[in-house]
Amino acid sequence: MIIGVGVDIVAVERITALLTDHGARFLERCFRPAERELVAARGERGAAALAARWAAREAFLKALGTNVRYVPYRDVEVVRDPEGPVRLALHGRAATVCAERGGRTTHLSLSHERDHAVAVVIIEG
Repeated sequence: MIIGVGVDIVAVERITALLTDHGARFLERCFRPAERELVAARGERGAAALAARWAAREAFLKALGTNVRYVPYRDVEVVRDPEGPVRLALHGRAATVCAERGGRTTHLSLSHERDHAVAVVIIEG
């Protein structure tokens, strides 16, 4: 049974501006250590990867039917499985609220172009 579906699109320029204005504080507040390391390793392409991960958080919150006031961004992590596909790892409030609403499994799809990144999240019960 599908609990929720969320989609979000983010302008890479918006994330670049947040990085320029807030740097490490923005990264530490919103992203987990492994995500920060991955983005740092990508150099100039890091902002696009970060935009996709930001979109994933927003899409998850939309699928869950809540907002960042109840689930911090850091509690939603995008991880890459050894075989290559990305998935969500839920921590803290994200895991708790998802389980309370009947969510057992999440599905994630990410894509990014030069200027935009998009994410789709499906939560199944």
